[in-house]
Amino acid sequence: MSYLFTRRARLAPGNYMDAVAWSTKITEKVNEISEVPVSLWSTVFSPKLGSLSWTTVVDDLNQLEALDAKLLADGGYVSLVEEGARFTSDDGVDDAVVQLIHADSDAGADAQYANVVQAVITPGSFVRAVEVGVQIAQEAKKITGRPTSFGASLTGTYGEVGWIVLYDSVDQLQASAEALNSNVEFAQLLDKEASKAYLAGASSQTAWRRVI
Repeated sequence: MSYLFTRRARLAPGNYMDAVAWSTKITEKVNEISEVPVSLWSTVFSPKLGSLSWTTVVDDLNQLEALDAKLLADGGYVSLVEEGARFTSDDGVDDAVVQLIHADSDAGADAQYANVVQAVITPGSFVRAVEVGVQIAQEAKKITGRPTSFGASLTGTYGEVGWIVLYDSVDQLQASAEALNSNVEFAQLLDKEASKAYLAGASSQTAWRRVI
């Protein structure tokens, strides 16, 4: 079992170029210290434009605890965190951990775009919702050919699950969306199973582009 850790912040208006330079600099600093690779992503074509997400996948939470301790003990990193206060909005910074129930083995480190779909499990449907979530991920990959993982949030909204699809280019993102939307069998799976397993009106979809 593996875990996806994300740290998200939103850039404040103004000083965009300086803010991007800072976000790149702090990512590079983290990777100097971290034993696991950390990537930086930014929202595209989506709500909350200007949102940043630092992500890494670990085998267990002990790795995250150890990394956090190393970062806080590094004066250069702490200085960059303090510098970032003038670039980020008043929304604050949010951490999240997702347990990857179905981690696609084809998910590589070179993806340039990601599509994240989140939903909330209907009370009383936890077991079936996980089964359906894995099925959706597997069927989506069959249709698009793109690595698709499924996981459940360990923090944040209780009962939240999500799918992550990776792409090498924006053309692949577009082609995959068109393939899924035109596939009748996939639509029937969503109508028959997902509509019962997940709360109506609680789903969201966000596209991300890799910064570094």
